[in-house]
Amino acid sequence: MKTIILKVLEFAKVILPFFVKTNKKDSKEFSDLIKGQYEFLVAQLEKVLKDYFETSEKVREMHTELFALKTQLAAALAQQCAVKECSSRM
Repeated sequence: MKTIILKVLEFAKVILPFFVKTNKKDSKEFSDLIKGQYEFLVAQLEKVLKDYFETSEKVREMHTELFALKTQLAAALAQQCAVKECSSRM
């Protein structure tokens, strides 16, 4: 029984492709659509990466400036007089 079913399935595999018409135009349009979507996604990814690295560089510059200002503030506070009645106190 199993061999009969396998033979029928094998016969169906041979016959079915003749009944299915493949439309080359539809296949090409679908392929072009997929290719277009891929190109769009790659362009979007490149844009996101460019924006990310630009923002990363700006954040790095801001951190550098922040640490420099922190150092300047610490130096200024060290020079400031701690006594309330001090005339040089700001």
